[in-house]
Amino acid sequence: MQNQNRQLAAILFTDIVGYTAMMQQDEQKALAVIRHYITVLNQSVEMHHGKVLNDYGDGSLCTFPSVTDALYCAIEIQQQLQAEPEVPLRIGLHSGEVFFEGSKVMGDSVNVASRIQSLGQPNTILFSKEIADKIKNQIDFKCISLGNFEFKNMDEPMEIFALANEGLKLPKREEMSGKLKEIEKKTTKKKIIGVLAIIFLLTAAFFIYKYLTHPKGFTGEKTIAVLPFENIGSDNSEEYISDGITQDIIKNLSKISSLQKVIGWFSVRALKKTTKPLNEIAEELGVVAIISGSIQKDADKVHVIAELTEVNTKKLLWNYDSMYSSKDLVSIQTNVASEIVNALKANLTPEEKKGLSKHYTENVNAYKFYLKGRSFLNDSKGDSAIVYFNMAKDLEPEYALAYAGLADCYRANANALDQMPIAKTYVEKALLLDSTLSEALTTLGFIQQVFDYDWQGSRKNLEKAIGYDPNNFQAHVVYGLVLMYSTPEKEMALKEMQKAVDLNPVIYYPRWVLARNYYFVGKYDLAIMQFKIMKAISPSGDAAIWSLGLIYLKQNLYSKAKEMFDQVPEGNNKQLDNSQLMQSYGYAVMGDKAKAKKLLEETLKKYPDLSHYRISQVYVALGDFNQAMNELKLGYANRDVHMFWIKVDPAFDPIRNEPLFKALIKKMNLE
Repeated sequence: MQNQNRQLAAILFTDIVGYTAMMQQDEQKALAVIRHYITVLNQSVEMHHGKVLNDYGDGSLCTFPSVTDALYCAIEIQQQLQAEPEVPLRIGLHSGEVFFEGSKVMGDSVNVASRIQSLGQPNTILFSKEIADKIKNQIDFKCISLGNFEFKNMDEPMEIFALANEGLKLPKREEMSGKLKEIEKKTTKKKIIGVLAIIFLLTAAFFIYKYLTHPKGFTGEKTIAVLPFENIGSDNSEEYISDGITQDIIKNLSKISSLQKVIGWFSVRALKKTTKPLNEIAEELGVVAIISGSIQKDADKVHVIAELTEVNTKKLLWNYDSMYSSKDLVSIQTNVASEIVNALKANLTPEEKKGLSKHYTENVNAYKFYLKGRSFLNDSKGDSAIVYFNMAKDLEPEYALAYAGLADCYRANANALDQMPIAKTYVEKALLLDSTLSEALTTLGFIQQVFDYDWQGSRKNLEKAIGYDPNNFQAHVVYGLVLMYSTPEKEMALKEMQKAVDLNPVIYYPRWVLARNYYFVGKYDLAIMQFKIMKAISPSGDAAIWSLGLIYLKQNLYSKAKEMFDQVPEGNNKQLDNSQLMQSYGYAVMGDKAKAKKLLEETLKKYPDLSHYRISQVYVALGDFNQAMNELKLGYANRDVHMFWIKVDPAFDPIRNEPLFKALIKKMNLE
């Protein structure tokens, strides 16, 4: 067990209210807001002897040696953030014991401060009775009690206070919501209902009439998240079926062009069995409606229950309760998706109607094998996935999705040169069976980039993929890549990558692509913001660390760059060892070439099969251009997956006009 460093501290949580929606509505405004927030936070915390321990992009966890330091800092932050661009920040404080495991700060006190912050509104400072007791005789702080609140996972109610100093907002009890038990929410609702009872009675007839005589439907934009259907009545070994049906519902809905956004599986699967309220989920994912449900298998029957809720209005748009025979398992996802489309009154093109009713197999066992293969593929267990996709196609030789799945298994190992022809064979078979299969067109477009350097062919197939499935986040990513690396259409490329982030907002990969390409085109502030969000999504991920170091190098902020590169952990897998190559690159650019060479030699000695592209970057920084070109030639011959960055990566600016480099660009069809 790791050593735990325990200490008493005043804990301060911050959170920008509605930042996700702000980012989607006006990216430049959101960027200005986050810059203002980060600057004020860092300056104020340092001035008041505190530490920013966790940075969540649009929020933070800070600790202070005393309660007064924390409160003075909170007041200063809120005062400064009222200046333009105004930042809608809420702050929560608590005092208690914290402990550290590695770089993580933990403890019940941290959880309490987080829950208190969740109750806040813009320009509020809320805190616990522990804080209030320590400042009750200090005239600099004016506070009022907001009453007792019952928080989730806490046995006893807590009295919460608000700071009432001039310029701060005092929240109204009935307007407060957050990480509360349902009983607290219900109690608040009862009070409101009691006050408004007469009004409701007088208008009840009108609302009943309106409900019965007007069709249900969205009041605004059509943006949806389908939460993982709960697996009921069967063991966890069959959870792949409920997960698979959920994914198929998502895929069917994502093909409907009149739905502006359908959140991808990788973002919603993190919410499996979540206890978060729907409004929090909707804000996190940037949608207005949520579908939830369950699938219960019992002997030869499958019971499906689902409902669609418009979150802001709390309007139930659709509910579904149907019993299927196990033999009809393949029909569930198409039936449910069709019902949802009807409930939303979404406009369908003839092609979309045809696609929505399409079954790729009627063989239930083949469908189950396919779902199991996809489950393993989603968990990066490619070898197991190959087994089940093969079983699916053996039972159903014309099963296009099984061939597409096999193609993705072999494509996933993009650095293995001998795998790409196999992937291409399978994807071409899938498209021979169904030329409209968006995921297969996406895979083919990717292979054409990294293996064939066929940029025009790739673009053509990716445009088809998006046409057939407008919400295919992977297609938007790969289409953004072909635009970024082979055309002058950089802004369009970034828009495609942003679309991918919008469709899968809480996973690492699309943000990594977007952030990296902001860096490539010199939009460093936007890149920094995305990399910081990546760190919040995956605190242990090292790519965001050295990527921030690269940006600081370009900005000539060498001390900040060194701070980042020094944080790169020692290598114990291929990803980390490639990161150590970037660490070596960073030291070389900063002038410590001896340290860079030593790290490069140690890394290559231990792991000789690392990315030739990455190695070449280090040699460029070391000034050894001949060796850099040798590595790039090997990267080209082995189809190193990073090679298609070469035209936009600033690491190669020192050799960009060299004849051998220009010749390589020509061979890659990137003139």
